[in-house]
Amino acid sequence: MGVTAGIVEFADFDNAEQEGPHLVRLRKADLKRRINGQLRLRYEARGLTSFSGLELVGRFVRQLDLFGALRRIRCVLPRSDFGGDRLSLLVLALLIAGARRVRHVGYLRGDPLVERFCGLGQLPTFHTLGRWLRGFDAGGVKALLEVNERLVGDVIERSGLRRLTLDVDGSVVSTGFRVVGARRGFNPHRRKVPSYYPITAYEANWRCATFSGC
Repeated sequence: MGVTAGIVEFADFDNAEQEGPHLVRLRKADLKRRINGQLRLRYEARGLTSFSGLELVGRFVRQLDLFGALRRIRCVLPRSDFGGDRLSLLVLALLIAGARRVRHVGYLRGDPLVERFCGLGQLPTFHTLGRWLRGFDAGGVKALLEVNERLVGDVIERSGLRRLTLDVDGSVVSTGFRVVGARRGFNPHRRKVPSYYPITAYEANWRCATFSGC
């Protein structure tokens, strides 16, 4: 992987819904991919894919060894040729990209950075992803919750903080009139302007970790 920029052609959603079975069954090895190194970051005004920021998130995910943690609980996740650990990362990528339904995976198909983030050679159809999600039972959900709790606990322990305060808030991000998913009414001063309203959380007591006597 040496390319960080390029124009992404989104999948035809209508055709994706009507897609029939493949004439030839793909090998499992063709569905997955290895990540051999870091991509070279380059900041440009044009030519970037829509989800270039996933590379930075992917580096953080690999630093946490989230894929390794998911691989260790793969036996209790629903089975799939794509791998339950990789499909779990795909669901995470959908949430980061702002998808609201499983079928929105069709809009991400063909994006090389989404595939790299998930460790997949190609993304599944929404039918495949939906069947995998329906296969979850209480054991699989519990295992994912334990992975989340363990990762959060490790981060808090490494921080060395005696007290942790999280500031959860939302901020209005105004967009153009043709941006998908933007809604009007978030900005009380400009109610007719389409906007996003992302909810973010920040560690709010970093000064206590830096200065003494707080």
